[in-house]
Amino acid sequence: MTSLISDMHDARAHQGGAEDAPYVVAALYKFVDLTDHQALQPHIQSLCDAHDILGTILLAAEGINGTVCGPEKGMAAFLQWLQDDPRFAGISLKFSFAPEQAFLRMKVRLKREIVTMGCPEIRPAQATGTYVEPADWDALIDDPDVMVIDTRNRYETAIGSFRGAVDPQTDNFREFPAWAAALADQDETTRPRKLAMFCTGGIRCEKASALMQANGFDEVYHLKGGILKYLEEIPAQDSSWQGECFVFDGRVAVDHDLQPGQYDMCHACRMPLASDDLAHTDYEAGISCHHCRGQQSPQQRARFAERQKQLRLAESRGEPHIGAAARDRLKTRDKAN
Repeated sequence: MTSLISDMHDARAHQGGAEDAPYVVAALYKFVDLTDHQALQPHIQSLCDAHDILGTILLAAEGINGTVCGPEKGMAAFLQWLQDDPRFAGISLKFSFAPEQAFLRMKVRLKREIVTMGCPEIRPAQATGTYVEPADWDALIDDPDVMVIDTRNRYETAIGSFRGAVDPQTDNFREFPAWAAALADQDETTRPRKLAMFCTGGIRCEKASALMQANGFDEVYHLKGGILKYLEEIPAQDSSWQGECFVFDGRVAVDHDLQPGQYDMCHACRMPLASDDLAHTDYEAGISCHHCRGQQSPQQRARFAERQKQLRLAESRGEPHIGAAARDRLKTRDKAN
């Protein structure tokens, strides 16, 4: 078994550009029973502080989830700590590399769930669906007995998904259990026999697969590593992915080569925006777009306008602004990844 540090070095060699990107960004999660998650909080905080690592880590009884960034030496110390704890064996870990620190501070937060579905009683560490490797995914979703379910939110599904996937049209992951319960309540003539579920990085579909099992579905599968791992491993000419993939950082979306896509973002409602959307009369940078303008209260518009004003003032003075950093840098959010 290779070490996590070796995996980091391999990822850097594969992605290249080491001299221009001295910082390592690590996105990680694992569903695992952590009865001592409260005691882990100060230990992880001290470890990261000692090694100049910033970002956010969520801890709950159901596991760990987060994204952190630090210099390579510091990240190696953090990875060694993970590897020394056998409970984190097999942790989902994705690396990218940045020219500067991607976060403003280090936060280790205690949560009821590491990805918020509103169902803390669902414990994927104890029972979950079957992992499907990217190489086997297309054969699975081509099975006519399989319902393919996109567990992401509507602002993500708007710009891309797998062919034939069902979109639950949720605004956040908390809405997914109600949709799942309605599916489970269908009679035998319409209820699907097999489910194949996916999300951006694997964490939401893994938890959703455990929920579906609790709802009585026997054959439930989920894409290991999520869309991003699939795009990394499957050539575009052989792919069933259509469109671009929404990501929770300043790129907004990536194409099949995992390069920045063609979309911007409305920083009021987070909907991805194509060039035609940016030309729409309802679009005001940082304030509204045609998706959200009619739903905003005067107070919201005033708040967004003031935020945008402060951003522009900071930019005109050549100063960084905490709002811009929070908007444009990598983010970890309960409903993401």
